[in-house]
Amino acid sequence: MAAKTDVEKNVSTENSNISMMTVEIPVITPVVPSETMTITTNTTTTGADAMASSPPPPPPSTAPPSNGTGDEVDFKKMDINDQLQQSPPPMVTTTVTIITKGKMDTDPAMANFKVLYVLTQLCGLTMIVLMGSWIGVHMGGLGGTGNPSLEFNWHPLLMTIGLIFLYGNAILVYRGLRTLRKKTLKLTHAALHMGAFILTVIALKTVFDSHNLAKDPIPNMYSLHSWLGLSAVLIFSLQYVIGFTAYLVPGAKESFRAALMPLHVYFGLFGFVLAVASACMGITEKAIFSLGSAYSTLPSSAVMVNLCGVLFVVFGGLVVFLATNPAYKRKPLPEDTVLLTGASE
Repeated sequence: MAAKTDVEKNVSTENSNISMMTVEIPVITPVVPSETMTITTNTTTTGADAMASSPPPPPPSTAPPSNGTGDEVDFKKMDINDQLQQSPPPMVTTTVTIITKGKMDTDPAMANFKVLYVLTQLCGLTMIVLMGSWIGVHMGGLGGTGNPSLEFNWHPLLMTIGLIFLYGNAILVYRGLRTLRKKTLKLTHAALHMGAFILTVIALKTVFDSHNLAKDPIPNMYSLHSWLGLSAVLIFSLQYVIGFTAYLVPGAKESFRAALMPLHVYFGLFGFVLAVASACMGITEKAIFSLGSAYSTLPSSAVMVNLCGVLFVVFGGLVVFLATNPAYKRKPLPEDTVLLTGASE
């Protein structure tokens, strides 16, 4: 039997088309054939009593003849088919959800986001490779506490990986990995921040060791780079602690989380921009200390430092653009509805 369908609404997200329709399915009742049941009763009468009590002969019946003798009474079962013709059968209503993937490829905004996101990752990886090449080729490589000048070289490399690349990707995780569930995105966001925090702590230790363990100790925290850099680290660390407490540890009120979110987003971006600016100042400062007046002649070492600074700015600009453009904002997925029911995600 053909089912009657009624399309109620069509919902689409940036990653999939979700069509919901209500289908009314009639209950199919089996056809019960009509049957005739014959009941035979045997009575014994004699003489005039039999003639007086004998009922009139029954009308002709199509039932099979009885083998016994006596009165025959016919009963016909209720014909269910006649009832089905008089009243329509009951209907069962159900909802069918159809999900079609591949919406990102057809949405121009999401297609642009995909291109820019890949470009951001390529820029970040190139930035790391170029920084490592500058350290390995022109700065003498990496070292430990036994060689403070080489130990310092861990500082720009780890800061580039942690406080710029991982920090930027932690900001973009909700948009770059938008197909994942909200809880998975939260954990990934926290894990990237934790990785960035660990690398930042190690990078700070190396720079302080390089100053304090040098044959002629170098003063700490005297330059603008050190002031802004430490400010970026403090903002980043406070952001991590507050965000972890408010959004991952159960128990925080939804009203508090909603009120905190704009501040969390703003200071997250502010700390990232501050880290990029501090990194540009830091590598320029290191290039001037290393090259002296030769920096003005633009040797290959200076070119690599300047290219690193350009990549810092480009990477930071792409991260801020992708993170603040409302057209690229992640929309809730059907799997995220569990968040609205009180689940701890």
